[in-house]
Amino acid sequence: MSGCRPADTPIEANHKMSCDDGKEIENIHEFQRLVGRLIYLAHTRPDIAYVVSVINQFMIAPKTRLADAANRILRYLKSSPGCGILFSPNSALKIEVYTDADWVGSVDDRRSTSGYCSLVSGKPVTWRSKK
Repeated sequence: MSGCRPADTPIEANHKMSCDDGKEIENIHEFQRLVGRLIYLAHTRPDIAYVVSVINQFMIAPKTRLADAANRILRYLKSSPGCGILFSPNSALKIEVYTDADWVGSVDDRRSTSGYCSLVSGKPVTWRSKK
């Protein structure tokens, strides 16, 4: 991945994943390890939390299109190496909360994925994405 082209977003616009996308991945255990690492990383990078949770829904029988989506996350991370959570002692204490949902975004079971993010002084402190 060192020679890959960076991506502007962690997932393509209007991307719909399905359990029927492509053929099965040859090395499932390596892919599962990658997704586990992305889940761990999503604890400090809320910008990838949604797409990591979507990929995690198809871990029983991952397909090649899912691997392409995981590789896009890696390409996105390459384009934003300095992102993280940093608080300044001089910042004002301002609390904001945002929420959103994709209305029936799953093509397999017709369920929605919703999420929220709360900010303190403009920095994310809690977030969640759930199907």
